[in-house]
Order: sequence, then C-alpha cells, then structure tokens
Amino acid sequence: MKKYALLIASCTGLGILLFLFIYYSENGSVAPISTTWKRYLLLIALTNAIGVLLLTTDRIINKLLDWKEHFMMRFLVGLIANFIMMMLFLSLTGKFIFALTSEELLKLVIVFVIVVFIYEIFYGLFYSYYHYAVIQAEQLRSDRWQLELQFESLKSQISPHYLFNCLNTVSSLLFKDTRVAEEFIRRMADTFRYVLSHQKQRLVSLREELEFVKSYYFLLQVRYEYHLQLEVNLPQNVMDSVVPPMTLQLLVENAVKHNKISKEKPLLVYIGAQDNTHLLITNTKTDATQPVVSFRVGLENIHQRYKFFTSEKVVVKDGEKFQVQLPVLKKDKIKLG
Repeated sequence: MKKYALLIASCTGLGILLFLFIYYSENGSVAPISTTWKRYLLLIALTNAIGVLLLTTDRIINKLLDWKEHFMMRFLVGLIANFIMMMLFLSLTGKFIFALTSEELLKLVIVFVIVVFIYEIFYGLFYSYYHYAVIQAEQLRSDRWQLELQFESLKSQISPHYLFNCLNTVSSLLFKDTRVAEEFIRRMADTFRYVLSHQKQRLVSLREELEFVKSYYFLLQVRYEYHLQLEVNLPQNVMDSVVPPMTLQLLVENAVKHNKISKEKPLLVYIGAQDNTHLLITNTKTDATQPVVSFRVGLENIHQRYKFFTSEKVVVKDGEKFQVQLPVLKKDKIKLG
C-alpha cells in the first residue's frame, strides 16, 4: 500500500508540473486553477495511468531478468519496454481520451522520455540496494544461526560433566601410571584449547579436526581401558578439505555415548572416504545405553551446519553398523550462507 501511495503522490505532482509547463510554454503565464482545473485533472490522471503502467511492466520484466545477475541487460530491456509502452499509451489515449493537441502530445512525449530514463535509473539503483540489504540481513541471520548451532556443540565439550569425567580419570591415573596421567592431562588441554580457539570459526581443515579427534580419542581410550578402537584411513586429497569444527568429534562421542563398551563388547569407530566425495564415519553397534532420540539431536546439529555450505545431504545409515556420510567440502567449491 505504501508503494502505491508513493506512486500516486509522485505521479500527481508530476501531472501538475507537466500541465504548468505546457500552459506556461504556450501562454507565458501560470495556469489558473479556477478555469483549467479539468485540464489539471486530465494530466494527473494521465501521469498516474502511465505510472501504474511502468510499474506493472517492470514487475513483469523482474520475473524474467534478475537485476543482480544481468544488471545492464535488465536496465536496457526495462528502458526500451517502458519507452514502447509509454509511446503506445500516449498515442492511443492522448488525443481521443485526454483531448491533447498535437503540440501538447509532442511536449509530453519529450518530457516522458526523460522521466522514464531517470525513473529506470532510480528503479535499478533502488532495487539493487534493496536486494543488497535483504542479502545482508539474511547473511547476518545465517551467521547467527550457525554460531548458535556451533555453540550447542561447544557446550557439550566444556560442560561440567565432561570436565568432571576427565578429572576423575586423572585422579585415578595418578596412583596407577603417572606417565599416562601426564599424557592424559596434555591431551585434555589440547581438546579444550581446540574447542576454545575454534568456537567462532565456521570451518576448519580436516587435518586440524582429526588431530583434535585423536586427542579426544586418547581420553576415551584411557577411560574405557582400551576397549575402544579408532581407525582413520583417508586419502591425501581429502585431507585438504574442510569441515565444521567438532563434527567428527561429535560423531565419535555419540558412538561412545550410545553403546556399551567392555572387554566382551569392544567398540570400533572407523573414519574413511568414499570416492573422494564423502567422509564415512562408521561404528559397530553393541547394546544401546541411552535412547536414540538424544543422538538425533547431535545429528540434526550436523545436518543444519552442513546446509550452510552445501546442497548435498548428510546421509545416515542405521543397519548392522551405524554410518554417517558427510559431503567432502572443498574450500573453492563451498557455498556460504
């Protein structure tokens, strides 16, 4: 409604100015409203009709040509189309409906050619600015949502429960094996350092993420008395890819969280690749320790974060083994937002 109100106000003002211009050019004086009010109304109606026609034409062209991708072509097509529509409208209605003389019609055509040219320039600039503002707003919302998802992953790693388990393990190791206790503390520090230093990064290299996973795996291995095994077999070209931080770690953590681990039922987690296009994180299955619903929360977090960078889906296969397929993200091919 605001757009049409602005259009009517602008066209009404233009109609008044046009009539004043035509009258003054012919008579050398300002047109008195008392004797020429009908001509005022006719010019106001004419300019409003042309304004609506131009706006409608531009809306149709917008559906066919995008300003962002084809700015110059869109400008030229809109300019030519509006010239043609304006000329046809004036030639069909100027004399018969609005009772304009040939001289008045010629003056109007010249003025409207200039007006249409200026209008199309401002329309393109306004549309481009509006499109830019919308994109910026969407990008800010996207960044905020991504940080919220990343924060959810972060909270699980620096939670008091996680820290309590680590300290409890260190406490028991100090009386059993001080060398392992020292290594455990160092690896624990590495995991916290990684989490804190990458909490605001959108992507990290796969190499960095694997180093973090290996440190995290050492903590789990000590905790579960080496009944947990992690195997990594990735080709070198995949190692140059990137992943959202803490993605692989979250999958390893959930594999441990939702399976019982013992000497009789060890757990194997395997990280590999398929055709250099997908990372495969597979784990064997033992007796479940917790409802699967809580696992889905972590998977949904990964699904949502990958949507920011690729249109490919994260695939989950829950069969004899549990497997998650993550699209390989190359720095030069990912989409942002």
